[in-house]
Amino acid sequence: MNLAPLTNLAMLIIAGLVFHTMLWLRNGRFLWSKRKIILQVVLIAELWMLISDAIGGHMRAWIFSRDKVLGIWFFQVMPIEDFLGIAVVSSATACAILVFGYSPRKWI
Repeated sequence: MNLAPLTNLAMLIIAGLVFHTMLWLRNGRFLWSKRKIILQVVLIAELWMLISDAIGGHMRAWIFSRDKVLGIWFFQVMPIEDFLGIAVVSSATACAILVFGYSPRKWI
């Protein structure tokens, strides 16, 4: 059994949990009040990736190794890990910008 897809997915999940935990532990109330903004950022990032990755993948600008992904594909060029990755990164980025730029504390 090839564990590479599970390893990549596990690293993505662990990184997402670490960053979100650090931000939400001290700023949970503030971030919860901004949940609509965070969701909008994630949805816009997913939409952008859906368009740009499909175009880039079909033009062969990049290729995902089939033995390093789970095998769930969108448009035959975008693995599910790509969607999960952009959700984690965009959510963590939105949370960090809100905390460091707009929260009363401006720190973790």
